Amino acid sequence: MPLVDEAAWRQTLHAVGNRLKLQPPADPGEIAAVERQLGIAFPAELRALYAATNGIYDRPGQWFVMWPLADVANSNLAAWSGGAPEARQKLLGFGDDGTGAPFCIAVDGEPIVLTWSPIAQEVRPLAATLHEFWLSWLSGDIRT
Repeated sequence: MPLVDEAAWRQTLHAVGNRLKLQPPADPGEIAAVERQLGIAFPAELRALYAATNGIYDRPGQWFVMWPLADVANSNLAAWSGGAPEARQKLLGFGDDGTGAPFCIAVDGEPIVLTWSPIAQEVRPLAATLHEFWLSWLSGDIRT
């Protein structure tokens, strides 16, 4: 079941302690501006996650596992306009695994979380929902 409540997102993410550094929440206007810039609407679950935090920094790995909104806009516009395969153009990247393989959701479908392999030029499903993805990522059950 998708998690669409920002308070529940904060509770889920704070439960992991100091491993993650949550950024301040994104303003609804910031979210709407990025949606307009990209020409898409975020799924409710992703919108609620950004309302809880505008990016998640992984302290041990020292990278943004969930990109701030500005990076979402820039990274996706670059991927979509840079001659990317059609399959990548149908995905909205929102973070990455630290190696450059973005975590994505489908732009026009279910909010399943996938990873895009820039080398193999293919997608791999990771979780049925963002909430399931984060629980599995934080527990170490997802490896990319």
